[in-house]
Amino acid sequence: MLAIRYKYNDAVIAVDLRNEPYGGCWGCGVSSKDWRLAAEKAGNAILRVNPNLLIIVEGVFEYRGQYTWWGGNLIGAKAYPVRLKLPDRLVYSTHEYPESVYPQPWFKDRNYPDNLPTVWDKYWGYLVKEAIAPVLIGEFGTKYETEKDRQWLTAFQNYIDQNELSWTFWSLNPDSGDTGGLFLDNWFSIHPQKQKILKQIQYPLIESTCLTKE
Repeated sequence: MLAIRYKYNDAVIAVDLRNEPYGGCWGCGVSSKDWRLAAEKAGNAILRVNPNLLIIVEGVFEYRGQYTWWGGNLIGAKAYPVRLKLPDRLVYSTHEYPESVYPQPWFKDRNYPDNLPTVWDKYWGYLVKEAIAPVLIGEFGTKYETEKDRQWLTAFQNYIDQNELSWTFWSLNPDSGDTGGLFLDNWFSIHPQKQKILKQIQYPLIESTCLTKE
């Protein structure tokens, strides 16, 4: 229904099938739980209505005993890729957060924050580095109040830049309990330190010139 409704709206370019499919498995083959199979079914149904849309597929929480953020685990996509009738419409998506949101084990590594790129490579970055499929960073954010959080955001900004990744920041509004926002509490002023980091990966749009014939 939604694919039909927005079929001729040029501003709608993609469909994120489900936010953070917690509890789903990846490649387990159980039809009631296998998020990969569900994503294929939903993605192909949408593409039959509008073949121009991108199909965004988030990761799961756990894959064979390996845990990360909800929506962030795409390890299984290597052995069990999402198979769309139009393969070039597939975009995987992940979520990443710092220690203040949840104390993942890699935040206690003695090599922190230098160990972070290896963690990101393991869970989803390999898809880009091995040219398997594009990845959208669907969520990342921080209150930017601790030294470890500041180190995390700088490391993540460098990783995004080095791998030329697309991203959306969580969140613009300041009332997210986990991360705060890009706006300060007055809903007007911008958090200067966050924006300084993000500005380095806000790639400028290519300007076009319209030539008219005399």
